[in-house]
Amino acid sequence: MQKSYTRWHGLFVSEHPSPATDEPIIDPQPLLSASERRDIHEMLAIAFERKCPVFIQSWQDRHFHYHRGTIRQIDEEQEILIYLDPFGEWPLSLNTITSVHMLE
Repeated sequence: MQKSYTRWHGLFVSEHPSPATDEPIIDPQPLLSASERRDIHEMLAIAFERKCPVFIQSWQDRHFHYHRGTIRQIDEEQEILIYLDPFGEWPLSLNTITSVHMLE
């Protein structure tokens, strides 16, 4: 009796497999307390006054994003800040910021 073997040259999956359940996928968005938000805003204000470089972590589109630069303006009314990095000035929503570190 002779055994037959199958050779695989490749495997093509035409669509991504779907989850086994219909439950929505919950994103791991960080939830900050009011105290943590207040601390972040205070740190941003101090960094703005000192004009020192900062490292900012934000949460957008289900991912963390990282920003490094100097804060040029904080607009509390529109809830944005403008920071300057070597490539120009960029707006950033205050509500998306999850952490701030002063680099000086």
